[in-house]
Amino acid sequence: MMDGAILGLPLRSQPCESFCAYRENFLAPPLTEAACLNVELRYLHAFRAVCEGGSVRAAAATLHRTEQAVSYQLRKLEEALGMPLFDRGNGPLLPNAAGERLLAFCRDMGRDWARVHEALQDGVAPETPLRIAAVSGFGRYELLPLFREGPLVDVPIRMSFPTAEEVIRQVESGAADLGFVHLMLPHGSLRLIAVGMEETALIASARQAPSVLRIDTLAQADYVTYDESDYVFATWFTQALGEKPAYLRSVAHFEDLEEVVDWVAAGRGWSVVPRASAREAEARGDVVAVSPPGKSCLNTIYAVMDPARAHPMRERTLRVVQERLNASAER
Repeated sequence: MMDGAILGLPLRSQPCESFCAYRENFLAPPLTEAACLNVELRYLHAFRAVCEGGSVRAAAATLHRTEQAVSYQLRKLEEALGMPLFDRGNGPLLPNAAGERLLAFCRDMGRDWARVHEALQDGVAPETPLRIAAVSGFGRYELLPLFREGPLVDVPIRMSFPTAEEVIRQVESGAADLGFVHLMLPHGSLRLIAVGMEETALIASARQAPSVLRIDTLAQADYVTYDESDYVFATWFTQALGEKPAYLRSVAHFEDLEEVVDWVAAGRGWSVVPRASAREAEARGDVVAVSPPGKSCLNTIYAVMDPARAHPMRERTLRVVQERLNASAER
């Protein structure tokens, strides 16, 4: 089940704009506009799943996420509100008074969306969404914005962020019309084409950034890793320093890059990530991206498709992705 299924909402990583009114009316003095816009629907999805499942473990199973990821989203939601939402004891995880109000808000929002969706569908021939499977770093931070507020905003989509091997399996089985991976995984029945390059970078907290990039120094550091980070780390070290360490010490491992950047910003270790995933943290000064002087470390992004299957929006999407990546490379 995708995150959106919890509230019956479309799978779009976007802020909940009506959240400000909810907090002002029911919880506490109003948040600033910037704070409200930092509350994403997926945090509310996780909150409702925990309330209805009674535990982080049950919610993680429902959402097909790790327990770490669900706990992180609850923490970010409570930080945005400035208050706890659960009575934390030894038994089931139960919402407190504020949490009960927020749960009612989530359920009302789900029902409202269902009514709006039904009204919009009346008399309208449904379009077939473009089903996309993309590795997380590229999919979340480069691809999704093209559909959220970019040149593909009119294209209906169903997007997921599995591992590269799972992307291949989904395209092969017909579960996805188009895939994007960060490494070449040849497959006889599928077509893989290079669509552009993404930049990778070593990131560290502003107070812990290495002054010199040396293999012996980097090999002694603590690192925050994530699913499929082995390939990204190896590619960056090879391009930046001409070799990779025999061993790196991982002090934390996450499913999503958001948590990785958060831990690096807190000074819990370094990481190597697609640079797009750290841009906002860089802009805030929470992390710094480190690369060899005058050199960018790049990784090829490949589109995956089945020539025997077609979708009317696939070629247009490919063209826009290629144009965007080429424009980024020229800057």
